[in-house]
Amino acid sequence: MESDTYRYASGILAIIALVYYVKEPSRPRTNWLGWLCMGWAAYVLARFAYIYITTENHDLGASDWLFAFPLFFPILGIAFALYENQMEKIIAAFFVVALIMLAVTVSRTIGTITTGVAVSPLIMNNQIHGAVACGLIFVTTTFWLLHYVTTPNADPRFARLAQVIAPIILVLCLIAIYGAKSKGVWLAMTFTLPVIAVLGMHYIRIRARSGLMIACAAILLVGGIYAVRQNLDQTAGPTVRATASMIGGIWGSSNRADAITQAIQSGETPTAMDERLQLWSNGWELFSSAPVFGWGNQWLERWQQTRYATVAYTLLHNGYLEILVRFGLFGAFVMALILASFVVSVVKAYRRGLIPRAAMHTYLVCIFFFALTLLSNSNNRLAIGESLALVTSAFACWCNLRLRSTAREASPWPAAA
Repeated sequence: MESDTYRYASGILAIIALVYYVKEPSRPRTNWLGWLCMGWAAYVLARFAYIYITTENHDLGASDWLFAFPLFFPILGIAFALYENQMEKIIAAFFVVALIMLAVTVSRTIGTITTGVAVSPLIMNNQIHGAVACGLIFVTTTFWLLHYVTTPNADPRFARLAQVIAPIILVLCLIAIYGAKSKGVWLAMTFTLPVIAVLGMHYIRIRARSGLMIACAAILLVGGIYAVRQNLDQTAGPTVRATASMIGGIWGSSNRADAITQAIQSGETPTAMDERLQLWSNGWELFSSAPVFGWGNQWLERWQQTRYATVAYTLLHNGYLEILVRFGLFGAFVMALILASFVVSVVKAYRRGLIPRAAMHTYLVCIFFFALTLLSNSNNRLAIGESLALVTSAFACWCNLRLRSTAREASPWPAAA
């Protein structure tokens, strides 16, 4: 469900964690990663305030304050530690809710899906947001199932639950993603599914029974794609052909900007692609004029001076341009450094036996899938991206915290009631 509820939940968890942290006599000191997160947030807020005060129109930008969310990452890592003993139950509850939501929304729209008309999965503002959410649920469900299938000493209650509902969730997610008609998510899934398949082969020993199940799943997937091939071509075909033509023009032209302009002006370019090209052209124009530190919350005012200022949106439909326009290469470097440090913490936590393999793969593949979706939509500015950032960063900060505790000892934090 797309709403701002996650912000209130994060705030409540942060307050609870802060109270525990202040009361804890042997609380760990904040390390450089925690200070980097909070320092970046302080920079974002201070710059926002300075530009707001000093500009004539008190420029606010558009959702610029969201980039200060790293302020909460370290304390949410503490919150994760408080509830780590309950995490298996929390995860199971999440998938039960996901199953219910998918079953209800897919059953209500299945008639429309079969006609080839786009639908919005789950309860989302549009089909792109719903498709991204279903893609993330698909990734997490896959590794949740693989964990219980391949872990002999797993709790049998949760193992049975996963084995029963996970396959249903996976099928419903694929139906919903197809029904959403989001070409960006289709592209992301095209690259993500092979990654999942390769990683999944390391979990399951191919025997007669498992091999037959995998073969059947592959046949159903390929058969399903073949059955809807005409609708796939109708939806994505014009964009694919226009993109191929534009790329050919770029490589065959000495002036790449002119080739993109021709694509925008061409009547063969689909409307959605045409609008994105205009948005990306404007975004690149703004970034090129302030490449190091970006425009901050002045960017929206500067937008009025760009070549395609009359385009219908100011959501850039590219998550990376959203960062570059506001914070330039400096901001992109700091955010990349934070993310890389999180990845290192998660991988180290797995290698030291602090987290199961499936948890690491869920984290990495979710990041990979989401990074691909940012190429065609600004999902990092939406509820789905913001909530993903908070959850994954809390998990990574918890991994970083546990790495600093004494080797293999129990968590120093008391479990919350």
